[in-house]
Amino acid sequence: MFTFSELQTEVLRGATRENSGTTFTTAAKNAINRALYIISRKARWRSLRRGPSTITTITSYTEGSGAVAATADSTAVTVTGATFLTDDIVIGRRINISGSSTKFRIATITSETELTLDQAYDGTTATDATYSILPQQEYTLPIQADHQSLLWHEEDGSPKQLEYITQQGQLQSSLYDDITGTPYCYTAWNESDVLIQLRQASIVSIVSSSASDTVPTVTVYGTVSGYPDYETITVTGTTAADGSKSFSSVERIVASATARVGRITVSGNSGDDVLGVLPVGNTTREVKYSKVKLYPLPDSAFQFYVQYYKTPYMLVNDADIHELGDAFDSAIINLAVSLLRGEQSQDEAKTYYALYLEDVKDLKKYYLDKIDWLPKLKPGMFSRGGRNSSISYSQIGNGKFGPNYY
Repeated sequence: MFTFSELQTEVLRGATRENSGTTFTTAAKNAINRALYIISRKARWRSLRRGPSTITTITSYTEGSGAVAATADSTAVTVTGATFLTDDIVIGRRINISGSSTKFRIATITSETELTLDQAYDGTTATDATYSILPQQEYTLPIQADHQSLLWHEEDGSPKQLEYITQQGQLQSSLYDDITGTPYCYTAWNESDVLIQLRQASIVSIVSSSASDTVPTVTVYGTVSGYPDYETITVTGTTAADGSKSFSSVERIVASATARVGRITVSGNSGDDVLGVLPVGNTTREVKYSKVKLYPLPDSAFQFYVQYYKTPYMLVNDADIHELGDAFDSAIINLAVSLLRGEQSQDEAKTYYALYLEDVKDLKKYYLDKIDWLPKLKPGMFSRGGRNSSISYSQIGNGKFGPNYY
C-alpha cells in the first residue's frame, strides 16, 4: 500500500509530469484527501465496515434527598444531595418538577447540586419540591461513524432492529420525547467534533498523554459571550494547557498538522466535561461524532448495538496509510490527478477521470459489501389459480410485522 508521501509522488507525476518540485505539494495533498473522501462515500466498502459496538442506555435520575428548591420566575434549581457532575448528567435532558406541568429541559449544570432550566419555573416558590430527570435521549455513536448505520438491541429477548425515522417524521408522528418505554426507532440527530457539550460556560483545557507533545496546537471553535469565536492553544505535554476564553458551547476541535505522539484530550469545567479526544496514532486533524436520539426514552439501562461504515481519517503525515486498502491506490491517484488537472482546465482531466471510473467499477466487483440491511419483499405467493400479485405483511422480516399479523 502506498504511503501518503508515495501517493503525492504519483499524483504530482500524473498532474505535472514533474514530482521533484514543491509548488503543487499542498494542492496534491488536498486532492488526495478529497479523492479519499469521495471514494469512501461511493459504496459500502468492506474495508470501512465496523462493529458491532455497544452503547448503554441511561434511564431516569432522581438522586438526592428530594428537597428541591425552585423559585417562581427563575431558572435556577437546587437539589439537595444530588451529584449531577459525578453522575454525568448532560444538558438537554428533560426534567419534571412538582408544582408545574411544563416540560423543562436542563440548560446548564452549575455544580453537583445546582442546574438551570431552559425557561423560568412557572410554579409556586418552594424548598421541598420533588423532581425527576427523564431518561437520556441522545447518544454518541462510535468515532467516525458515517450516515449508514445499523442499530439494534435484545432487550425483549431477541434482536430488535431500530427503525430509522427523520426528524420531520418524528414530529409528524407525534412521538413526544418525554414518553418512556423500550426504544423501537431513532433519528440521526447531528454530527460534530464534540462528544458532549459544556454543562456550563468554561475555559477549555488541552492535555496529551505524552510529554513529547509540546509543538502541536489545537483550535477550538464555538460560542463566546453569545458570538461565534475560536481560540488556538498549544499542547504542553502531560501538563494541561488552559485557554483564556470562556466558551458557552463548542462546535469544532481541530489539531494542527504537526505530528503528535500521544492522545490529546480536550475538556472544560476542570476536566468534568470531556469534549473530545484525538486518539494515539490518529492520522487526522479532527474527528467526527454522530449523534442519534432514541424513541421512546429508554425506561431501563441496557445495551444497544451499532454496526456502521466509518468515514476514513484524513491523511496528514507523509508516513500515513489510508484505510481503504492497497487495491484503492490506483483509484485515489487517478481521481486526484483528474481533480488537479480539472482545476487547470486541462483536457487530460477527462482521461484520468475515465480511468478512475474504470477503477471503481472493478473495485465494486470484489470489495463491495453485499450485505443489505433493508428488508426485501419475497415474490408473490403461488396458488392453483396462478401467482397471487398481492404482497402480505407476513412476507417482511419474520412475519410478525404489520396490521395483518394475528
